[in-house]
Amino acid sequence: MIKKLCKQPFFLLGIGFLLLMLAGSFVHAIFFDSYVLKTPFLYNDENKIVGPPFAPFDHSILGTDMNGNHLVYYMLQGAKFTILGALSIGLISFSLAFLIGIPLGFRYKGKSKIVENTISVLYFIPASMIAYNFLRPLLWEPMSGFPTSLAFRLGVEVLVLSILLVPPAAILIANETSVILKREYVTTSKVLGARPYHLYRRHLIPHIKGNLVTIFMRQTIQAILVMSHLSVFELFFGGTNVEYGIGAGPPTPITYEWASMVGMYYDTLQTNVQWLVGVPLIFLVLFIIALMGMIRGVKNVMKLDDRTVFLKERRKVKRTESERNSANLGSTHFTMVKDSSR
Repeated sequence: MIKKLCKQPFFLLGIGFLLLMLAGSFVHAIFFDSYVLKTPFLYNDENKIVGPPFAPFDHSILGTDMNGNHLVYYMLQGAKFTILGALSIGLISFSLAFLIGIPLGFRYKGKSKIVENTISVLYFIPASMIAYNFLRPLLWEPMSGFPTSLAFRLGVEVLVLSILLVPPAAILIANETSVILKREYVTTSKVLGARPYHLYRRHLIPHIKGNLVTIFMRQTIQAILVMSHLSVFELFFGGTNVEYGIGAGPPTPITYEWASMVGMYYDTLQTNVQWLVGVPLIFLVLFIIALMGMIRGVKNVMKLDDRTVFLKERRKVKRTESERNSANLGSTHFTMVKDSSR
């Protein structure tokens, strides 16, 4: 499987981008202590003092914010939290949805239908609003400081967002399962005495594994969207650093995760420094494109494997038919004929 994935250019580009950003982020954290370069002022060509923010490629490759902090260092600092956080939420929510959706698909009638209708209510309630009410007491820093650690807040936030994203995916998997189980060849297999595990292994998984990969990608993208929505309400991933007192600055994220930076600089959209929102948005888009490329590579490998299995089965059937025809030829095509010339 790994060797086949290494031959897929889309997968290599996607995984290459993620590994490059993760490596840079961890190197920046371990060897440089997450240092952020700051340029409070510069001298222009007329030898006059010019203050920040500086546009991209003007003084820094990605520009600086109003305080002179270089955005490229923020991007490195938040890469590990963005990538690992979104993938963790997507994986946990997908796993829970799979464990719930498959049994619902096998028992689609009766009580399972009631469960589905109950879960469907969450379609009409935005997950961001529910997450905001649950997570604000945990993520908004009180005047006395955070009573919990960063690891605890990250773990709770990942778990809450994962649970909130489960219902739509579980219903989707249940519907896919019920459609497969209603097909004629599956019904025939049931009549012949096939047990649920046989149906799951031989009929269900081979037909929905491609859709399952797509659902995982969808869950990860949904996680990024919810994290972005929370950041607009200044509820940042891992916690919101709040200053109190006269002259306090605006709330800032602790982790500088990319979606959180979109919320931190959201007010600058009405000014002439839109790059403060554009830079983290570009990195989020690149993350999603990289994820889509990886998923496309995995699907291509699955199609190649299915085609290989199909060709092997076809050769096996042709070989069996050929052997059967040879056996029939030996027993029926050679008969004793009486010589009439005698």
